[in-house]
Amino acid sequence: MPPHKNHRRTAKWLLLLCLLGVITCGSLASMRLWGLFLNSLWLTFGTLAVSLPVGTFLAVAITKTSILGRHAIKGLMVTLLLVPLFVQATAWQAALGQTGWLYPGTNHDFALSGWYGAIWIHGMGAIAWVVLCVGAALQNVPRELEEETLQDSNAWRVLWYVSLRRALAGVAVAGLWIGVICFGEITVTDLFQVRTFAEEIYTTANLGFFIAPNALPTESTLLMAHDLWIGTALLVLLVLAALVLVGCWIPWHSMNSASNDWTLPLRRSRWALTIVAWLLTTVIVGVPLLSLLGKAGFQSERVDQRVESSWSAKKAVTLIARSPWEHRREGRWSFTIGGLAAVSATIVGVFIAWGLRTHTLPPLPTTFLLALSFAIPGPLLGIWVIRLLNQPDGSIFGFLNWWYDHTIIAPVFVQFLRGLPLTTIVLIAQFASIPQDVLDSARSEGAHSKRLLWSIVLPQSWPALLAAACMALMIAIGDMAATLLVLPPGVSTLSTRIFGLLHYGAEDRVSALCFALALGLGLWAIMTWRLLRNFKTRA
Repeated sequence: MPPHKNHRRTAKWLLLLCLLGVITCGSLASMRLWGLFLNSLWLTFGTLAVSLPVGTFLAVAITKTSILGRHAIKGLMVTLLLVPLFVQATAWQAALGQTGWLYPGTNHDFALSGWYGAIWIHGMGAIAWVVLCVGAALQNVPRELEEETLQDSNAWRVLWYVSLRRALAGVAVAGLWIGVICFGEITVTDLFQVRTFAEEIYTTANLGFFIAPNALPTESTLLMAHDLWIGTALLVLLVLAALVLVGCWIPWHSMNSASNDWTLPLRRSRWALTIVAWLLTTVIVGVPLLSLLGKAGFQSERVDQRVESSWSAKKAVTLIARSPWEHRREGRWSFTIGGLAAVSATIVGVFIAWGLRTHTLPPLPTTFLLALSFAIPGPLLGIWVIRLLNQPDGSIFGFLNWWYDHTIIAPVFVQFLRGLPLTTIVLIAQFASIPQDVLDSARSEGAHSKRLLWSIVLPQSWPALLAAACMALMIAIGDMAATLLVLPPGVSTLSTRIFGLLHYGAEDRVSALCFALALGLGLWAIMTWRLLRNFKTRA
């Protein structure tokens, strides 16, 4: 719901409390913790520097201009959203790694490694999120406002001073989500040996030292217990403050009259913008995909005391076609665990979003819990779930130990918590776009809150429900930071399998598996997108 004066006053006090909390946590933090946080911030700022300009340009090009093939570019960006980060890391390693096909000679300074590799892969993967968030914000700009301003200014000034300014909330949401990914993801940082807050938690957990400071070998190599809690509190406060700022910044009043019909009329610049947009899309999507294909077909043969390298289409096709069957067990577990988590997150997200819309849920505690689930790094979330379910046999909760060892409840639970905040935000935005007079009219005829939800809101929101479920499933399949710690014996997912293979380089088998996975998720994204478009057309 739109924030009125009381909500804005509450938001100011909440921001002040967050600021005081950040100052307090910062004064209690050690130099080791500050170094890890600065590393995470450096990764976040570098990722934003790569993704925000490119993603914003593509969002404007496909939403507010008439470039050629803009719907195809949008479809490719949606497809890229469903491709897990470990697949993109494998693809860019195959392109720009030390054995990649774009690797220039023997100069190791040009290969993806260290900070440059981590920032580049995170930045390329985050562009699709920027396109999605900024594009959605641009579509919520009222057409009448743009056309009214167009009477006194030219089209380019309208785009710059009206459309882009009102889309800054989308930029903020994209920046927030990218920051959460950079602070909580360990796939890329572990691959390039970059020490961040989440990476240090994973190292601590992997060695068996969870939160016991007396069990740590040295204070200089692993997180102490108080740093773990202080760092988590600091991260939650920062995310909570960012969520409050975004909530106050979003122009809620524009959602009821939103329209994306107005586009910038292009003449001579149409072809130039089209070429630039497609060149960027080719680099973002085409280069890593072709790199996987090239690596899958790469082969070496010894001929006359020397080694000759070549590319075999037959080998590439054979490995790609065979990889889904060879890894069917990991794929089955990934989609089973991810599907259960996505359905659960969508159902709970519906009730949370509707409770916030009807004011039956208190906004501040709900926002805090969402920020907590949003901000907790994946390894720390896995540690807490282990502590919750791995109970001693003699305790009153000893039965949870059997569920932890013999079922998939632990990975489903952590993936549910990882996907819940994003699905809830998507559904909150969708429910906020339903006109209030429609709900008031139904209430005047005797419809209660549950009847409004089942008879009016959900039938108009099922595309958003499907999109939220797809996002939750994508997050679940791509999650490795939390899932790796809580998988029961005998259960392996695609993310954990590929994560193990990545440390040996993007060789032919792992490249073939990632290509098959990216191709399958791409076809699924195209079918879902066409289904949503057909629904909008009929509506």
